Amino acid sequence: MRKSRQTRTLFLGLLALTILVTTIFPNPTLATEFEDNLEKRPQIAILLPLSGPFADLGKTLQKGFELGFTQAKESFPDSRQFNIKFLDSEGNPETARSLIALLNSEGETLIAAGTPLNTTAWTASQASEENGLPYLIVGANQDNLINDKSVFTFRLTQTRSAKETMLSEFIDSQEPAIQSMGIIYGESACAIRQARRLRKLCANKNIDLAIWEVYRTNERNFYDLLNLIKERQPQLLILATSPIASDKLWGQGQRLELIPPITITTPINCVPGTGKPTSSSQLDKQILYATPWLTPASQEDLRLPENHLQAQGVAAAEIILESLNRSLDLTSGEIVKALETTNMSTVYGQVNFSGPGLGHQNPRPWYLCSYDAEGASSAVFPLPPDQETTTTESTDKPQTNKPVQ
Repeated sequence: MRKSRQTRTLFLGLLALTILVTTIFPNPTLATEFEDNLEKRPQIAILLPLSGPFADLGKTLQKGFELGFTQAKESFPDSRQFNIKFLDSEGNPETARSLIALLNSEGETLIAAGTPLNTTAWTASQASEENGLPYLIVGANQDNLINDKSVFTFRLTQTRSAKETMLSEFIDSQEPAIQSMGIIYGESACAIRQARRLRKLCANKNIDLAIWEVYRTNERNFYDLLNLIKERQPQLLILATSPIASDKLWGQGQRLELIPPITITTPINCVPGTGKPTSSSQLDKQILYATPWLTPASQEDLRLPENHLQAQGVAAAEIILESLNRSLDLTSGEIVKALETTNMSTVYGQVNFSGPGLGHQNPRPWYLCSYDAEGASSAVFPLPPDQETTTTESTDKPQTNKPVQ
């Protein structure tokens, strides 16, 4: 039977298309990828330092993002689907700037997020403002990364000054009034910068700086430091050291009954992240830990992140997906509007972007908390919103905003 002219024409057309695709993509896998990419899903880009000296921070935050995206998709399987792309900023500010410009030019990225380093967050946010690409800062805490003129840039992380504000308010709440303070700090650049800011806080409050000493990482015995504490007896002692160093100093001083009743340790890494107390949680009295993260009671049934930085990644992923799903047409303007109306409970706490005078800043506070023998934390100051109405009986450790005795 002879083929009709129409059938023959269709056959020749299909043959020509097959030859064309085979010529362009001799590998069948590439041809399949070509077909799959004909309908690309919109993209979410995450910029992180995945190589270089800050790779540990980037990979820690990446785990948080991955956990957050996975949990959100499991909870809402019928919601919009997006491609997730992790990009290596290399910890280089100019690389971060170039990546944002490239993402915008490609036109497939709806929103970007990252990076935990202040310098790369700065250049990425500036590039996002220039290119009109919504950008969520996660991890970086420098105060001036965002302001009331920022249109496309949002920040989940508390500002650095938020911690100092919390410490100032805590000091003001104490009775009798704090008149002397001691600061012991580590050898790292971050510890030294933090200790200098604490010294400035001390001066601004006209508090006598009774101790200003460095903690040497190779020291095993704290005789000299403990002798200073015994001699000068500061009412408040702040340890700007690693959690391990804080616990060692605290444990030795507590056994000798030399540590002041109000002792605070603050995270010294440039980005709030890892670190939980060890030996000090077993002692009768508690050392207080400055932390940007308290797990809300409503989130305790979820798979919890390991540290503050992962918690920020989990929350950021949830916020991004929730905002994109509320956006009407996935344009930059609509995504910005959706982010501006964010008000949701996450593993990192309640999140909105309405910091007074700071533009799109999440106005969460820092906390002072203590840990029990099982490693569970509880806020000492200030009380989180979900505990403010809870009445607690007095115990050996402080549980409310009342002065610490």
